[in-house]
Amino acid sequence: MSNDWYLKDSRGNEVGPLSRDVAVDLLRTKPGVFVLASKDRLTWQPVRGQAVQTMVTAEAPAARLAREQQEAERALFDLDRYRELAPHALFGVPKTATVKDYRHGFLNLAKRFHPGRLPRDASSALVKAHMAVYQYLTEVIQQVEAKLAVPEPKPSAPPPAPSRLPTWQLDVLRLRQEPHQLAASFSVTRQTAFVFTAHRLMNLSTSSVFFPCIPALPLGTKLGLSFQFEEAKRVIGARGAVAFESATADQTLRGFGVRLELGTEDRGFMLRESKRLLSA
Repeated sequence: MSNDWYLKDSRGNEVGPLSRDVAVDLLRTKPGVFVLASKDRLTWQPVRGQAVQTMVTAEAPAARLAREQQEAERALFDLDRYRELAPHALFGVPKTATVKDYRHGFLNLAKRFHPGRLPRDASSALVKAHMAVYQYLTEVIQQVEAKLAVPEPKPSAPPPAPSRLPTWQLDVLRLRQEPHQLAASFSVTRQTAFVFTAHRLMNLSTSSVFFPCIPALPLGTKLGLSFQFEEAKRVIGARGAVAFESATADQTLRGFGVRLELGTEDRGFMLRESKRLLSA
């Protein structure tokens, strides 16, 4: 069997015949370019397979350290050269290229210096050199993307439609501070019972209530609520937390929704009574 080596890249292009030393040098200095290796062009082995990697890494520690030092110096030399190039020349694209073309050129160049392609036990000098080049290339492509980005036109907001719900201030809840939470009292009447049903998400079917208050309480605010049903002469207490801060379904009124801890009997009464008040 011949001692000549052949290498193949991801597109199926072959390089060879090569001596063992030349094949090893290509695999070391161009990580990620070649994916298969063969000694007879019939049987191909993955470059990252154990057999090929053993061949690549089989060198004395001192020789390896010297080689990696040379590779680090070569990478830093490339970095100095890259700093003198305009972005289009750096990435090998026309000056008027699109962002997509610039990104493609960036990927082709940057993959050579991606630190993740180095062996895990690579010398610190080689890792730092590759990181420096990769970081510089990343900064350049980010600058190109920012320069060529076209801001999307902001759609003009339609004029708000008139709302049938009142806009309240927070004092309608008669807030007061207790040791571990805010406490609030709310009078449920024919005019206010809509807070249990008006919002498509924050309603009693999800054990929630929506207050169209301005300003709204922040998300996560804990509340102890006392609902005073005036006509039924009944008071129901419930604990909860602000779980929703948005507009109502028609996007015309801001407020906040509170998820409640309700017992089955209390929730059933609130559903029945609020429907009765709204239909009266």
